[in-house]
Amino acid sequence: MEKLKRLLRDASEYLAAASPREKRLVLLAASAVIGMILFITFASISSAIQKKQDSLEEKQLAFEKVRRLAADYSVREQERQMLEAKLRQSPPALMSFVDGLAKSEGIEIGSMSNNGVVSGGKDGKPRENSVEVNLGKIPQEKLTHLLDAIEKSPGVVRVRRLRVRKSSDNKETLDVTLRISSWGE
Repeated sequence: MEKLKRLLRDASEYLAAASPREKRLVLLAASAVIGMILFITFASISSAIQKKQDSLEEKQLAFEKVRRLAADYSVREQERQMLEAKLRQSPPALMSFVDGLAKSEGIEIGSMSNNGVVSGGKDGKPRENSVEVNLGKIPQEKLTHLLDAIEKSPGVVRVRRLRVRKSSDNKETLDVTLRISSWGE
C-alpha cells in the first residue's frame, strides 16, 4: 500500500513539473490505455453475450427437435394402439371373406387354397392365416377395387404377395395370383 502511495505521489510531482507538451503526451497515452481497456472489456462482454445467444439458439433447436419427436411419438403410439386393437379383433375366416369380396366386386375366383396358420411372436401370438388366390381374366379396375377392399377390411388383413401378368387370351385383362394374410390373437 505504501508503494502505491509513493508511486502516485511521484506521478503527481512529475505531472506538476512537466511541460505542457509532456502533459498532452501523458494525457494522450493515458487515453489510449483507457480506450484499449474499454475496447478489450467491450469485446469480451460482446463475446460472452454472443456465446450465450448461440447456446440459447442451440437449446431452442434441441427443444424444437424434442417437441417434434414427442408429437411424432404420440402419433406412432396411437397407430400402434389402433393396430393392437385390430389384432385383438377376431380375424375373418379368410376363404369366405375373400370369396365374399370377390363376388361383391363381380370377380370369379379361379382357385383358392388355404396355406394354414403360422404362429409367431411371443407365446405364439399373433397367428398368421393365409390363403393363395388365383384370379383369371380380370380387368385392372376390378383388381384395384378388390385390393382396396381387402386392405380396408376389418381386422388386420393384408395382401402379402401379388403377381400380375397380362392374360394370354385378352391383353386388356390380367391373370393374378394373390397371397392374402390375416393376423389375430
